[in-house]
Amino acid sequence: MTTHAPADVFEAMHDLLHAYRAHMVRTMAAIHPDLTHNEVRALMFVGRHPGTTQRELVAHSGADKAQVARMVGMLQDKGWLESAPNAEDKRSRCLRLSAQGAALHQALRDARRGLAASLLKGCDDATQAQLLALLAQVRSNLDAIDTGCQGGRDCRS
Repeated sequence: MTTHAPADVFEAMHDLLHAYRAHMVRTMAAIHPDLTHNEVRALMFVGRHPGTTQRELVAHSGADKAQVARMVGMLQDKGWLESAPNAEDKRSRCLRLSAQGAALHQALRDARRGLAASLLKGCDDATQAQLLALLAQVRSNLDAIDTGCQGGRDCRS
């Protein structure tokens, strides 16, 4: 049995994600030539979380407030995003996809689902569940490092 260094695993994941992203960039351009990767991420987030606030979008994207504010303004100018006053906090606004944005969101979701099905062709449900569990474990380990918890300790106590 061949053993691989952890770095080999992450190099393979890195290569896969870059190939996936390159494919999605080409697909996004075919769906709408003016879409940027960050706009797609924002539209997908708002589509999954209708009524989200700009602050939540900042937290999700990792971009600064000014960048997100500019992008939200551009998405509104393009007619893909709408905002309304937040009933719970008058200082913020809730974001929703417009009808045009919802159609774009659906086209992007369909493209992602199609690519995912192609990439996982030949992987049965058990294999896909195993892959999800492994990725969740790796993510949990990363989250533990980010919060200063290392070495497999339960840092919630």
